[in-house]
Amino acid sequence: MDERLPQFLHRPVQILWFDSQEFIVVMATIFVAVIVGGTIGWLLIGVLLLFIPWKRSKPRGFIPHLAWRWGLARFRNYPGPTQTRFYE
Repeated sequence: MDERLPQFLHRPVQILWFDSQEFIVVMATIFVAVIVGGTIGWLLIGVLLLFIPWKRSKPRGFIPHLAWRWGLARFRNYPGPTQTRFYE
């Protein structure tokens, strides 16, 4: 009997046709674009249209790790992004 395990134990949360991380980025970008308006607002929407396909080419959990690398987020019991030596 040959059984296969899926790569993920559950399907990612999907809102409309975006996963949860993409949805947050889309809503925040649209919100800022509406507030700013004008050419900069349209530029933000254009950047968003380029960002979504680029993000989909990356693995799941890419945005939180990107925020960790930029120093915007911290993971508990996880070394900092600039740490190069590890001692156990």
